[in-house]
Amino acid sequence: MLTEVNLNLYKYFFAVIEERSVSKAAEKLCVSQPTVSYNIHELQRALQEELFVMERSGLVPLPRAVYLYQSVKPVYNQLIQAIQAFDESKFNR
Repeated sequence: MLTEVNLNLYKYFFAVIEERSVSKAAEKLCVSQPTVSYNIHELQRALQEELFVMERSGLVPLPRAVYLYQSVKPVYNQLIQAIQAFDESKFNR
């Protein structure tokens, strides 16, 4: 069971699921392919769950990965927006 959440792992997960490719996700995030692969591996290890299968068309998310994406992405976006708003409010004091 995953009790500690590393938001960076989800950032990589979202990019891979949206791009269907580690290399495209790496390009989108301006990081190396090994960095993306490592973080996806770490998330899968933490969840004790495979998230993708490789097919000719690229990486295909497994059903539980799609569920995770649909469940977590909106919450992640809200959290990032809240953090950004908090950071911006420091300059408006």
